[in-house]
Amino acid sequence: MTDAVRFEQIYREYRPKVLDYIRSHVNSPEDAEDLCSEVFRKALEHLDPSAGTAVSSYLYTITRRTVVDYYRTHRLTAPLDEELPSEDSPEENLLSKETLGRLADALRGLSERERTIIVLRYSAGDSLREISRKTELPYGVVKRAHQSALEKLRRELAPLDG
Repeated sequence: MTDAVRFEQIYREYRPKVLDYIRSHVNSPEDAEDLCSEVFRKALEHLDPSAGTAVSSYLYTITRRTVVDYYRTHRLTAPLDEELPSEDSPEENLLSKETLGRLADALRGLSERERTIIVLRYSAGDSLREISRKTELPYGVVKRAHQSALEKLRRELAPLDG
């Protein structure tokens, strides 16, 4: 069996699962489709279909990283609520930019696992049990990583409070 045929089999078998995972994390169906295509483009570049490695684990890793990258690049493009006041003072705008910058820096200080859990918990609104299921990590590991990430963020952002 050629690599092209094997990759086509992998694509047919895993595309629905990959797309479902992405759709559960991304609100836009069009973005989900684009990200799914991106996952399989990356897999085609790096996956050796004849190697016999755990394809599902490899695809899950690519998919999870692609979703995290999506949130990193799209975090400031979310639509604004029309109810937000539009006449912020320059000081409030500066504070908001400083706060967002510090938050972004603090998030970069977390491990990839902790960032993923924070994004899923607070951006996607998933419960810790849902995160455990989606990431295939034990619930206790997710809970400890969540608590650890929150503590790190609190310590990093504490000077903002005082």
